[in-house]
Parts: sequence; structure tokens; C-alpha cells
Amino acid sequence: MRTSTPSFSDLIKNPIATIVILLAISLSFLFLPPELSNRIKMTCVVPVRPLQWATCFCSNSANNFLDKVFSGWRNAHVKKQLEEQVSHFKNKILEQQDAIYKLQSKLYTISKFQAENKSKTKPLPADIIGYDSLAFRKSITVNAGSNHGVKPNDIVVSNNALIGKVVLVSGGSCVVQLITDPASRIPGRVLQTREQVIVEGNATGFCQLKYVPRWAKLKKGDDIISSDIGGFYPPSLPIATVVETEVKGGDLFQSVKVLPKVNISKIEHVLVLTK
Repeated sequence: MRTSTPSFSDLIKNPIATIVILLAISLSFLFLPPELSNRIKMTCVVPVRPLQWATCFCSNSANNFLDKVFSGWRNAHVKKQLEEQVSHFKNKILEQQDAIYKLQSKLYTISKFQAENKSKTKPLPADIIGYDSLAFRKSITVNAGSNHGVKPNDIVVSNNALIGKVVLVSGGSCVVQLITDPASRIPGRVLQTREQVIVEGNATGFCQLKYVPRWAKLKKGDDIISSDIGGFYPPSLPIATVVETEVKGGDLFQSVKVLPKVNISKIEHVLVLTK
């Protein structure tokens, strides 16, 4: 009976046979002469070298790519943090500059008022914290009240010019009726002609003069100042400037339009003249 010789593939399929063959090959390498062993090693290594080189190249490329990606992300994160810090510092600088400007403006306003007025009234600086909600600004709210010695009818000025009087007072704030309010009537005098007038608001950015005789020689640019008639307002406070005069028909009085010395919409603080 013929017995077939097992093929190499059959041996490979058998795990025990495979292990025995590998051990035999390994042992044979141990007993080979060094020169022959080195040649066999070189022969086996040469076909694998391109694969090793490709593997190393891909590994290094991948590492470099990942390093660049991580470095770029880290730099972007650091840059964003620095930009946020710079923006924060810029905002702080602007806040400090604004605070310095306000303090300098208040100091200048108080110094100017005290230098140009010898009255016994005490100027109290206050910031504007609210405006009339109607279309025309006829009153403002400031952060000075009865806790600071403010009382109704105290006079309010800005840039050494009259802008109104206190009408309502609470503990920490008060409401100031502006000279542009239709209910505001202030005794005044034309500086150049010495005519006595009444400055009346008309709910716009302008005021009008009441009871100016038709023969009074008013002209554009004349100054209107406060009068002490009645003893309510301190004298000689600038109020407005004449911008337009008109005599209508047989009217006994002129129609005179004046512009307040202070643009209320641009000021940030005032002086309350407490008594």
C-alpha cells in the first residue's frame, strides 16, 4: 500500500509541525558559521528595507504633522487669550480715561464758577442720571438729593450758565426743570441794552423772550443774563443768546428767539447751588 508524502502546505496547516520547523530553522542559524549567518541575515533584510524605510518615513511624517497641528492649535489658543487680555486692558484704559475726563471737567466747572461768582451759595457737583422721556427734554434727573442738602427751587448751572431749577427732591436724587420747559419763566436782562425780559421755554431746544418792547434795539448775538428781580435767581448768570428777532404788525412786543448757552443733550454733570 502506497503512502503519500505530506506536502509543505499540509505541514504549515499543522500548528505543531510549523512550530517544530521554525525551531529547527532557528537552531540551525545558531550553529552556522558567522559569515554565512550574516549573509543570510542580510539577504533576508534587503527585501524588508523598503518597507522599514516607508514605515519610518510615514511615522516621522505623521509625528511632524501632529506636532504642527497641536502647535498651531496651541498658538491659536494662546493668541486668542492674549487678544482677550489686550481688549480687556484697552477697555480698562478707556474707563480710566473717561473717569479722569469727568473729574477734570467737574473740577474745572467748580473752579470757573467760584472764580466768576462771588455768591455765598455752595456749588454741589452732580451727574445726570436721567432725561425726560418725552420728545423734547424739559427736565433731567441728577444724583444729588436731600441727603446731600438739595432742596426744591435750588438753582442748577452748567459751564457757569443757568440751565434750570430743582422741582422734585428725593433722598439720593432730584428732578431739574430745564429753562426750555414751557412752564419755566426766568426774569432776565439783555446784557447789551439792559432791557428787562422774561425767558420762557417752548419745549424745543430754544427759548423765547417775553415782554420785549418793540422799540428795544435787540440784535442777533446779544446775551441774556439772569436778573435778581424777585430775589429768586442769582444775578448775572448767563442764560441764552439772541438768534432771531421779529416785530409783527402793531404788536407792542417783539418776538425774540434765543438759544440757551448750554446744549443740555451734551452735558454729563451739573452744579446744584445749595443755600
